[in-house]
Formats: sequence, structure tokens, C-alpha cells
Amino acid sequence: MPNYWLDADSLIQIKNGPYGFDIAPSFWLFIEQKMNEGILSSSIMVFSELENGDEDDLLIWARQQKENGHFIEPDAIVQTIFRQIATYVNQNYPQFQASAFLNGADPWLIAHAIAYGGRVVTFEVPAPSSNKPKIPDIAAQFGILTLNIYQMVRELRIVL
Repeated sequence: MPNYWLDADSLIQIKNGPYGFDIAPSFWLFIEQKMNEGILSSSIMVFSELENGDEDDLLIWARQQKENGHFIEPDAIVQTIFRQIATYVNQNYPQFQASAFLNGADPWLIAHAIAYGGRVVTFEVPAPSSNKPKIPDIAAQFGILTLNIYQMVRELRIVL
């Protein structure tokens, strides 16, 4: 199973920043290679978030990755874990913030990582005293580590 579960915001920020498709196409080939090797993956919910954005190079790329099976549908195990995450979030955060979090892809990424191992790749940073659930805080409650995409790239030793 994947070692890394990619958050939509990580892909969006990296595309808009130093690894744009026009600047570093080899970066995206590297990510595809690691997906094909089973090292990287993401949730189908992340794909849905990307699909709600602009029609751009990232969405075109994401559609190809979806066709290749790299955006994973939640199975029964992931769905059960999602319900555990939902219970925790609903009990520990204001309802408006809990609903917003649970209606996105983030809890699904965490559920996939819990079910099948790996870490969640996100630019979010811990904010334990916040009223808004953050990936690192919720993941930590369930024993899942997070890192940002630059840390992941260093670990994977990308050479462009």
C-alpha cells in the first residue's frame, strides 16, 4: 500500500509554485512513476476537489491518474474508519467547523492512511488549540504522521 497519501492542496500549491507543469514537467513524471510503483496515492475525494477547480494542467493530469487507479475509492474498512474520525471530530470541534471538515477530502485521506498505512502529505500545520480541525491534529489523534510535499520529495530523492 502507499507510503504517502496526497492532499489536494499539496498538489495545487506545488503546481502553482516551483513545480508548475510548464516549469518542471519531470516532477510530474516522477510523481506518476511513484504512483505506478504504489508508493504514492490519493483518495477519490481529492480528485473530486480537484475536479471542482479550474480546467488546467493539474486537472488534466489528475484525470489521467484517476484512469490509472491512483485515486482510491474508500472500501468498507476506510468507511468504518471515516465514521470513527467523524465521531471524534463531531465531539471535539464546533458543529460548523466539523461539518466543513467532514464534507471534504481530508478525513478520507486520514482514513486511508489508518486503514492501509502511510503518511498524509499536506501543507497544513498542527493547530491543536484551533476550533477548526486540521489534518495534522486529526491524523495525530489516530497515530498517523503528516509531512509536506517538500519533505516527501526529499525522502523519495527526486532528481530533476
